[in-house]
Amino acid sequence: METAIVTSGYLPVPAAMGGAVESLVENLLKKNEEFGKLDLVVFSTYHDKSLHEAKKFKRTKFIFIKPPRVIRIADQFVYFIAKNILKKEKSMSYRYILQRLHYLSKVSKFLQKNNYDKVVLENHSTLFMALKKHGNYKKYAGRYYYHLHNAVTRDYGCKEIMLQSKRVLGVSRYIDRTLSEFLGGCQQEKLGVLRNCVDTSRFGSPESKRKADLLRQKYHIAPDDKVVLFSGRLTREKGIKELLQAFASVHLPKTKLVIAGGYFYASGMVSDYEKELQKMARSLSDRVIFTGFIHYADMPAVYSMADVAVIPSIWDDPAPLTVIESMASGLALITTDSGGIPEYVSKDCTILIKRDPQLVHHLAEALIQVLNDDLLRRNMARASRRCARKMNLNQYYTNFVKEITH
Repeated sequence: METAIVTSGYLPVPAAMGGAVESLVENLLKKNEEFGKLDLVVFSTYHDKSLHEAKKFKRTKFIFIKPPRVIRIADQFVYFIAKNILKKEKSMSYRYILQRLHYLSKVSKFLQKNNYDKVVLENHSTLFMALKKHGNYKKYAGRYYYHLHNAVTRDYGCKEIMLQSKRVLGVSRYIDRTLSEFLGGCQQEKLGVLRNCVDTSRFGSPESKRKADLLRQKYHIAPDDKVVLFSGRLTREKGIKELLQAFASVHLPKTKLVIAGGYFYASGMVSDYEKELQKMARSLSDRVIFTGFIHYADMPAVYSMADVAVIPSIWDDPAPLTVIESMASGLALITTDSGGIPEYVSKDCTILIKRDPQLVHHLAEALIQVLNDDLLRRNMARASRRCARKMNLNQYYTNFVKEITH
């Protein structure tokens, strides 16, 4: 069965520049190399490193779409205007506009020219434009699927095409509900949940723990220091500012806060918000460490050097991989009752706090509770590992294949 997976056109697959969705797709491809139940075709934006990594896959055909130089330059100009002149808060959404229009046009032509057994659209509702063009939605009627990771806010004139999806595979029941509400109702039998998973063999592994010792030396963290970890993109909705405020308000000797991540993956871009965070951290001296972007292959070691993971999302986070990675690494977890997060965690491994005006206070209390109670922290760590066992890549691949072949 030849299955085409259409990725967003923002970041490449294999995930040379990072990205949660891109990493999930790459994990599917790796498992397909092992089990070989599908013949896969992956559409991706071009990247030199991704092109090199793609050569390792024998059961996947990659179609890399490289935007012309003039489009790349024009996109940089549009982004400059949005960020520096118009002062758009979410200027990143303007970074690849022309590149993606070019990408969608090329994907549409491939869908028209070929005849795939199944088509899976990864997350972005703009991808339905590739089905709309050339009437591809008619050609692939009953054969296209929507793998949904985030709430949809625009339909780009494709609402009816979205409603005709064979099946919607949301990362949580929460995200399925948001789509149904956006579309004004959706047949319930079309809504499925494909829960996110990670490579549980790598997170919390002996190798990751050995590398963690080297990372502690790199960041000047003493062996007896406790480490609070935030991992993710440095954007306002992730709640990092609130975490910094909470950390600054508590007295926790020999404790470091490690903030691992960048504004937009490996792009090298620095936002005004990130500059604000760094300015806030100056008053905390060496208690706060910004690592910048870290390649996904190195993340297990980052988790292994921590004692507590904090995911203080202040938006309705659909199902962040950082939750699963933290649990698989055997960390006590502090997070919020956001979006689909409660569907992934258990009360034994997590302090689940409310997103209300007292969020900073709740975070501070949770930090004190977990870091000052070694027995509680160890019990939470064991419960985390148990909870994460069923969120492995074999299960993810099995569920994916089942959803698109039944």
